[in-house]
Amino acid sequence: MSGSGAETAADRPRRESSMAWMLEIFDVVPVPDDPARFTGDSDGGERRIVDGSQILAQSIVAASKALPGRSVRNAHALFVSAAVPDVPLDFTVAPIKVGRSYASVNVRAEQGGKARTDCTVLLDEPQPDLVRRDTPAGLPVPGPDQAHPAPRLPLPGRQVRIVDIADINDPDAVGPPVVDAWLHYEDIPERDELRRALLAHFTGHLGISTAMRPHAGMGTSQAHYTLSTAPVAITVTFHDPVRWGGWLRYHHDATFIGAGSAHIRGQISTEEGALIASFTQDAMVRGFGSGSATEMPPEARL
Repeated sequence: MSGSGAETAADRPRRESSMAWMLEIFDVVPVPDDPARFTGDSDGGERRIVDGSQILAQSIVAASKALPGRSVRNAHALFVSAAVPDVPLDFTVAPIKVGRSYASVNVRAEQGGKARTDCTVLLDEPQPDLVRRDTPAGLPVPGPDQAHPAPRLPLPGRQVRIVDIADINDPDAVGPPVVDAWLHYEDIPERDELRRALLAHFTGHLGISTAMRPHAGMGTSQAHYTLSTAPVAITVTFHDPVRWGGWLRYHHDATFIGAGSAHIRGQISTEEGALIASFTQDAMVRGFGSGSATEMPPEARL
């Protein structure tokens, strides 16, 4: 317990990583008597760094709770400073413009009074189709039954299988800068904002691996040891209705890597072939030089 008698996240026993726990984390808690502020926990897994995509997911839920009755259409997050998992995150929702059809807000996530993520969120009211085309771009790929189980990515409640790649982290597994992953969630939330948060969460997981794939001797097994890697920005756009019942396909296409950065674009579609979200990721990919970063344990490095 802390000196004030109030329990903090650091005081509580560490919970086992799972999708059930992650959904609780996404569901940020309102601060009493302040409808624009929320708090949330984190799960760093085996690392001392919180995934930026977790904070993106929490920001989507915070914006939805601050403006009930509207759905998040687009969210763009900048991960300006690393967050640690054992200190609560504080979220503040600041309106940019709230109109009759569209609303825009800024969601800032802070930890210890320091900005960690800044997220701009666009919301609107659900609308009927005027016309519809929701077919994902690109060629079909083998289904989840023919894909390889992914090492280190599954959690209790989430299966991950990758098409044509046995080990996505292997620096010697060279191929084109395209990765297709199939995901299956044991529990799909009933609440719309939690489904959107769940989709957004995995947008940060395979983009850097995709960008490094054509380059022999580079792989995410080296991340935080000899390579400094992290998403620095993610944008996700949702295509209603955001509903699914089986496997999801996350398609990643890295269009650039160089100058210490990478750019990845992607699509999320249902097993039946309906496009339900699109995303982009900008990432840092750099070698470790000498200095304070190399003195930190790998689990605390970017």
